[in-house]
Amino acid sequence: MLSVIDHTSQGVSGPTDFVIDPSGRWLYVNDSTADIVAPFAVGPETGELTPAGRTIPVPVPLLMALRHQD
Repeated sequence: MLSVIDHTSQGVSGPTDFVIDPSGRWLYVNDSTADIVAPFAVGPETGELTPAGRTIPVPVPLLMALRHQD
């Protein structure tokens, strides 16, 4: 279950969508204002988000889906 534990912008100014990878270790946020996807590590114990320290340039990121690869 998801619940709010804190608020932070961490450089994301226009979030439009987010996904959590199947492992539960990463959350990716689309920022359509800055044309980036911002990855965050998800803390295994608390679920606290930690910025990955880099962003991925993507023109007009509005929706996102992850594909599982074996």
